[in-house]
Amino acid sequence: MTGRNLAGSSNAGPAPGTTVALPLDPQGDDLEDLALVRLLAVPRRDLTRAGALAAPLLPFADALLVEVSVAGRVVIPGAWVEPSILQQGRPAPRTQVVPDDLRLPAVVAGEGSAAQLHWGETVWTLPFDDTVAIPTVCRASIHSTARLRRLALVAAGRRQDVALTLWRDPGFEVPWHDVRLVPHARWWFEMADVPPTATYRDALRLHGIG
Repeated sequence: MTGRNLAGSSNAGPAPGTTVALPLDPQGDDLEDLALVRLLAVPRRDLTRAGALAAPLLPFADALLVEVSVAGRVVIPGAWVEPSILQQGRPAPRTQVVPDDLRLPAVVAGEGSAAQLHWGETVWTLPFDDTVAIPTVCRASIHSTARLRRLALVAAGRRQDVALTLWRDPGFEVPWHDVRLVPHARWWFEMADVPPTATYRDALRLHGIG
């Protein structure tokens, strides 16, 4: 991660800290029932090293890294989203983004004994055999606006406000795409010896990158 543009350059995309207010119920009458979506980084600009993205970040090259707050509380500390989300909310006050704000989602790549945990540029081999099923919710993917809205409602404790039955089911694994937040998969991060509150900058330091 270069970090050189986190102070607010808008080259090659919206500036870090750009924030939009996304209605949680687009059909509702409550105009103040909002999720604040804050841009943390544009990968091709802010997360490159020597002009290129690390291989584990390539699936998210065309995404944006954001955090989501509801009622003044950060409910999704890091999510990869489609860039169009910034056009689907109304502009909100911009705030400065610093390296400690970057909390990249962690995902699992590969199958069975070839599975790896990817967090930014860091990669850990997972000692699995082919009998271990890795939840699809931990796989790499980019959230649409509709999915991010559902995620925010569930994360804010408002599962019953989600219209889709599957998402209302208490047993449904919410697709955070961060294994620290998937209840039965948190031990993967523990195995990698990464504190649950660690930021991306912490990971770079812990694993000697950069």
